[in-house]
Amino acid sequence: MRGGRHSRFTVYDVMEAKGLFDLNPANSSSPQYQGPVEFPKMYYHPQGKKRVIQKAELLNTPYGPQKVGEQFELISRLANSAEEEQRLVAAGWHDHPAKAIQASGEAAPPMTAHGRIADLERQLSIVTAQLAAAKASPPPELTEDELLDLPPQEPRPPAVAIGLGRK
Repeated sequence: MRGGRHSRFTVYDVMEAKGLFDLNPANSSSPQYQGPVEFPKMYYHPQGKKRVIQKAELLNTPYGPQKVGEQFELISRLANSAEEEQRLVAAGWHDHPAKAIQASGEAAPPMTAHGRIADLERQLSIVTAQLAAAKASPPPELTEDELLDLPPQEPRPPAVAIGLGRK
């Protein structure tokens, strides 16, 4: 006799049998699949505000009444174009839920490596641009007083030629 785990049948199996997954062009099994798309993107509230989607149930316990089962969702918006994305980013909306949770003052859950890498690349591009601007600008000219305040440079020892074992 077979156990229940060998005869699994869920609503997703029914959807697959009807071909509903193949109709959605976002699924890789669809004939219309074009690869990952850039938009729409989801952005999360700047202060990490939440909305209650299921109210808590009060249970009487030996330790007093307890609230259980309360569910929240982060307030979010969709950006369907690059212009909408720029407006949301300029208004302070976050591109990852962990950033919004951290902005609310709670401990942020870990981010995936992909999100962390994208953040580090963004920071690197900003610092690289700042470095290029600093290198392009002329160095500040020192006044005579500043030149007199510089510590004297110690003479460097003469360079020694290192041979390849010949005498």
